[in-house]
Amino acid sequence: MNGKKIRKAVAATALAAAGVLLLFFAVSRISEFRPAAVETTVFDTAAPDPLPDTITLLSWNIGYAGLGDDMDFFYDGGRKVRGERRRTEKNLMEIIAALQSAGADIILLQEVDRGSRRSYGLDEAACIEAGLPGYTASFAANFKTWWVPIPLRSPMGRVHSGLLTLSRRSPLQSSRISYPSAFPFPQRMFDLKRCLLASQFPTLSGDTLLVVNTHNTAYDTGGMRTEETRFLAAYLEERLREGIASVTGGDWNQYPPDYRPSTPELSNPNFVPEPVDSTLFGDGFRFVWDPSEPTLRYLDAPFDVGKVIGPKARAKGLGYSALPEWKKAQLPRTTLTDFFVVSDGVEVLSDRKSVV
Repeated sequence: MNGKKIRKAVAATALAAAGVLLLFFAVSRISEFRPAAVETTVFDTAAPDPLPDTITLLSWNIGYAGLGDDMDFFYDGGRKVRGERRRTEKNLMEIIAALQSAGADIILLQEVDRGSRRSYGLDEAACIEAGLPGYTASFAANFKTWWVPIPLRSPMGRVHSGLLTLSRRSPLQSSRISYPSAFPFPQRMFDLKRCLLASQFPTLSGDTLLVVNTHNTAYDTGGMRTEETRFLAAYLEERLREGIASVTGGDWNQYPPDYRPSTPELSNPNFVPEPVDSTLFGDGFRFVWDPSEPTLRYLDAPFDVGKVIGPKARAKGLGYSALPEWKKAQLPRTTLTDFFVVSDGVEVLSDRKSVV
C-alpha cells in the first residue's frame, strides 16, 4: 500500500514538473524576441548639424556595469552573472564619469542594459543619456528575453540589453540591422540576436559618414562570428560603392589582423577568440587598434589589481603598459577584441585616442 502511494506521489511530482517545464518553454516561445531585419529611426533633419572635419570616437563594452574586478563570470568558467547591487550602481556611475571625462564626439557602447535582472533593473541607457546632456542617443536591442534559466543557483533571469550610440551631432538616421547568424532552437529563445547599429551623419563637405556600432558573437563553435563579419564587410563595401565612407567600432570577440595572441590568451576553454578574417574586407578598408593595452579580461576569477600593480604605481597613474614583463605574467589573462575598421575617405590621426 505504501509502495503504491509513493509511486503515485512520484508520478504526480514528475507530471507537475513536466507541466511547469512545458509552460516555461511555451511562454519563452511566445515571448521570443523577433526583431525585423532592419529597423530605422529617422531624426529631425530640417536643419542638419554636420560633423566637424576632425572627430573623436570611443568604443567600450561596459559589460552591463556588472563585469568589474570582483566578477567571476559564469560563461567564462566562473560562478555567477551579477555582482552586488551597490557595486553595479557604483560601476555605472564610474562609467558615466569616464565618458564625461573622455568627451568623445561619438561614443559606441555595447552591453547596455535596460531593466535586466543581472543589473538590478537599472535603465543604464537612460542613466548614461542623463549623464551626457547634449548627446543624441540611438539604441538597438540585441538581447531580450523574459528569463534566462542559467546558472541554476542564481539565474540571469530577465534581460533587455543592446548597443547604444551617442553623438554630439544628431545623425540623419540610425538603423538596427540584424546579423544573419542565429543559435539553433531552443537556445535562440534565451540567447542574443546579434545586430549592428548604423548611424549616418552629414559632414561639412556635404557627404555622409556612416558610423557602425557592432558586438559580435562570443560563445559559438559554428562559425557565427565569420558569418557576421562577412555580412558586415559586404554591407560596408556596398555603402562605399555608394560613396559613403565609414568607421565601424565595437566588441568583435575576435582579434584584429597582425595581432599575435599569446598562449595564455587562448587557454580559456569557454571563450577562445578567433582572428578576424581580413580577406572579407576589400582594399578600401583598414583595421585600427591600440596595441598598447588589452581590451578584455577573462572573467573566470576575480582580480585584485592592487596586488599586482601596487599602490605606488597606481598613485602615479601607471597601468598595464608600464609594467615589466614579470609583473604582466601575474596579471589575469587578457586579450584584444575591440577595434575599428575604417574605410577610404577617413584619415586616422591617432589610434590611441580613437581620433579620426
